[in-house]
Amino acid sequence: MSSKLRKIPKSKIYNLSYLVLAVLILLSIGITYIFYTSSRNKDIARFTNESKRLKSAIENRVNLYIALLKGTRGFVEASTEMNNEKFSKYVNSLDLENNYTGVQGIGFTQSFIGEEKAAFENKIRAEGVAGFRVFPESSSSERQAIVYLFPLTEMNQRALGFDMSTEENRRIALERARDTGKPVATGKVRLIQEKDEDAQEGFLIYLPIYKNNQTPELFQKRISDLRGYVYSPFRARNFLNEIYDNSRDKDIAIRLYDNEILPQNLLAETQHSEIEAYTRFGNETYITREIVEVAGRQWIVEFYTLPSFGEQSNIVWTPLIFFCGICFSFLLFGMTYWEAISREKLQNYASDLYDLQAEREILFENESKARKIAEEANSAKDEFIAIVSHELKTPLNTIAGWTRIIKSDDISKQTRDLALSKIDKNLRLQAKLVEQLLTYSEIISKNTDFREDKVDFQKLVEEIFEENKSVAEENEIILSKESDAEKAFVSGDAEKLKTVINNLFSNALKFTPKGGKIKVKVSHKNGLVCFEIKDNGRGIDSEFLPYIFESYKQADTPNTREYGGLGLGLAISKHILNLHNGTIEVNSKGRGEGSEFTVKLPLMNDLTK
Repeated sequence: MSSKLRKIPKSKIYNLSYLVLAVLILLSIGITYIFYTSSRNKDIARFTNESKRLKSAIENRVNLYIALLKGTRGFVEASTEMNNEKFSKYVNSLDLENNYTGVQGIGFTQSFIGEEKAAFENKIRAEGVAGFRVFPESSSSERQAIVYLFPLTEMNQRALGFDMSTEENRRIALERARDTGKPVATGKVRLIQEKDEDAQEGFLIYLPIYKNNQTPELFQKRISDLRGYVYSPFRARNFLNEIYDNSRDKDIAIRLYDNEILPQNLLAETQHSEIEAYTRFGNETYITREIVEVAGRQWIVEFYTLPSFGEQSNIVWTPLIFFCGICFSFLLFGMTYWEAISREKLQNYASDLYDLQAEREILFENESKARKIAEEANSAKDEFIAIVSHELKTPLNTIAGWTRIIKSDDISKQTRDLALSKIDKNLRLQAKLVEQLLTYSEIISKNTDFREDKVDFQKLVEEIFEENKSVAEENEIILSKESDAEKAFVSGDAEKLKTVINNLFSNALKFTPKGGKIKVKVSHKNGLVCFEIKDNGRGIDSEFLPYIFESYKQADTPNTREYGGLGLGLAISKHILNLHNGTIEVNSKGRGEGSEFTVKLPLMNDLTK
């Protein structure tokens, strides 16, 4: 039947619509994901670039303050005699408030011995610093008091006279600066200038000044030649806000930690207005941490995004893009679904028109098959009748001929004996052919008489072997036998099993030329007795091999027959073996290569060993 006559299943008609919907939804998801990923990557790049810029701003600002301290040290070292007035003029000339915002001031601490405290205080007061005193009290012999700190604001005035060596955090930084000769920052401290209201954390940067205006190479010399320090105090939040206020992106917040990210190490963080209560789609918080070296000390700067960061992000459009993609998907699905409905109706109309033609084609096809089967059956019947006619006629003609010779009065005794022998031989051949026809008739009618006895299969093979030995000798064929089974008992009909073995012997002798060899072997393995008969005779064509066990099948046609027989022997043998739950197999490499038949039967449970 032509494919155009088949009805397309309804499920297949609508599958395309659902496939379109699935593909479009997946495409919408893919486009949405790509858009989201691209927008997110842009946000990450914007956040990363701004974080790096802010980090650079912090580093540059710190380096600027260190350069300012180095300049101040150069001024102190260049002055032959330093006093309050000179230092004040220098610092005020820098105009820190306008040019160096973020720093509280520039100060100078002077080293003195604890026993000389009173003289030291009087000296500083004489320079115009009224009411100067060193505090707090300390029993230490080496003192570091703030003598100058400008601009002299109200907050900075509170720090004048403070001995920085009395506080551990400051003392550690002072000693590191003294020992290295380099600028050193303190850890997190509370500045002396701070009041309780609006107090914030701070830090200081120290730069040592030595006698003779040179940094001694020897460690001990640096201690003995220490003159004092120039330094700058910083309020950490003011320092950070000054940098942050100059940044372009106010959507990133900053936290400064001293040395390690712990709550107690928080130096400062940027201040922001109250965050809105709701969270928009895509308001993901990005966080990164950078390490900044500040005058020999390590700061950890944490950058993180604020909710307002997401307002500039394209990610907020992601839900809309996905929604539009889904709407478009269902719109196109509706169109294809409607087209599928129309197509189904047209298909139904076309199917109705083709139904009659399809039925006619089926009837014609069945009629052709039936005619072919009938023709094959007739051909097989004619072939079988031709074979039977030929095989039955041949021995009858022989018998008739020799009978006429016997009737003659002038024949010798030798001729008479030969005639009787030929008649007997052909009678037995005729009887065998009739027996095969009767056996085959039983198979066709399924009325096979089957007796189940205990059969000594080894003995049965030996008897048949001896019976066929003389025939082999007549035809100059070497017949040999091999057995590795002393006794092999099977359950079945001895006569029918004998028929099987006789058929195989007969075929081997028939198709093996003079001088050929036939080898017989009996063995048993895995509960089976095996009978193998192998010859080096004519062999079997590979094209004919699959049909060799079919009824009245021979490689020769009636017109080209070289050997006799009805072609029923192997078919009968296979049927008998099926009745015994056995099998028969054949192997042949082709014409002229001989053949090998193998029979396998199940051994009885009481096998005699």
